[in-house]
Amino acid sequence: MKSGFVLSVMVAATLLSAPAQAKEASETATIITMNSVPCRGRLMKTGEAPCREYVLRSGSTEYHIQQKVGKKTDLLALGQQVTFTIHAGQMRLHATDTKGRSKVFEFELVLITAASVVNPPSAPQQ
Repeated sequence: MKSGFVLSVMVAATLLSAPAQAKEASETATIITMNSVPCRGRLMKTGEAPCREYVLRSGSTEYHIQQKVGKKTDLLALGQQVTFTIHAGQMRLHATDTKGRSKVFEFELVLITAASVVNPPSAPQQ
């Protein structure tokens, strides 16, 4: 009797942990702006290249992301659709760079805000 109970508890624990191990669902967003900013977490030195910060809009949410310090990334086109996942303060984008190559980009998630109604995203450029 006790072994049956222990077995059922173990099966339940395994089933409950399965969703946590499942692949994260990706979301779709539009790149609405790109700015050059001081790299997050350090002061700009003379002659040092700034980091790129993008703003993505997904539904009613805007995500501010910044390239990782010391990592160069290809430029992303404004208005393009991307898919992304977020995990532990990092955003992984699946997008096409300005040369037309499909790539995975990793960024630091800087800020999440409610999207502004005043500045709706523009239509993707063809």
